[in-house]
Amino acid sequence: MKLDEEVNSENAAAVKSGIIAKGETTGHAHRVSPSSMAQGALLSLVGRSMFLRSPEVGTTIVHDEHGPIKLPAGAYAVVPQREFDGLRWRQVLD
Repeated sequence: MKLDEEVNSENAAAVKSGIIAKGETTGHAHRVSPSSMAQGALLSLVGRSMFLRSPEVGTTIVHDEHGPIKLPAGAYAVVPQREFDGLRWRQVLD
């Protein structure tokens, strides 16, 4: 989810691996591409919340099972995908 303003990164811990989410079943991961990290993309944790700062050149998110996702410059909150299974809402597992 794109944010209107930057997140205060004073208490943030950088996620140097770039891994946003790793699948429990497949082991595949959504991650910030190494080239995007090298160009200034910053993935960080503030408490239990994850945020991404995408530089002016944008950021590419990659996964082993589908094409890349390109994000424009800006600040983003990483929000786990949820689905309704007919009885309750649950987090989608990769």
